Amino acid sequence: MFQWAYVWRYLPRILQAVPVTLLIVAVAISAGVILGMAITFIRVEKVPVLRRLSVVFVSFMRGTPMLVQLFIVYYGLPALLNVFGINIMRASKLFFVFVTYSLNSAAFLSENFRAAIESIDRDQWDAAASVGLGTFHVYTRVIIPQSVVIAIPSVGTHLSHLLQDTSLAFAIGVMDMVGKISSMSASIGHSLEAYLVASVIFILLSFGIERSFALLEKKTSTRNGAV
Repeated sequence: MFQWAYVWRYLPRILQAVPVTLLIVAVAISAGVILGMAITFIRVEKVPVLRRLSVVFVSFMRGTPMLVQLFIVYYGLPALLNVFGINIMRASKLFFVFVTYSLNSAAFLSENFRAAIESIDRDQWDAAASVGLGTFHVYTRVIIPQSVVIAIPSVGTHLSHLLQDTSLAFAIGVMDMVGKISSMSASIGHSLEAYLVASVIFILLSFGIERSFALLEKKTSTRNGAV
């Protein structure tokens, strides 16, 4: 039966795994932004060959479950690199989580970025080009500053979903919060109390993310309006 004593017993142990969860989110969102911007540029500028490959990549990552992607990377990446004489069989399991979540974030964020960029009035592109700005400066001085403001809400939403999806990392043995719970439940029992603790932590972290992005959106919108 449910016992509150186990809630307080589990709490400090689960909190010890929070940094791992946050590290997965931080690495995935950082790499996802960089890769997502690259994919966005390829698709917006219609780069030959790479554009088709990026469409296939985005469709695959957005159309398959995260757990399936995790296992494909975990088992498939070592086999692929082994063909080229690169052995990563002893790589940390966390490395494969980083790769999977980064690729997944890149796919989703690239669509968010592309929608934001394509929402910018075409007249602004033409006006920037007419005053002699090259493609690079058109993006950095005109398009990206405006598209960032537009993309902030969707990035915040993706970040919240990414936080929740970290719970799948335990499937390959990563000791995040859910992995910690599985380990403790096997030896102690009373898993309900542990999952209740994890639920509260996830809710608090998600609320923190949502509030942070709401404030960021308000601040950037106000600044953009002032300009």
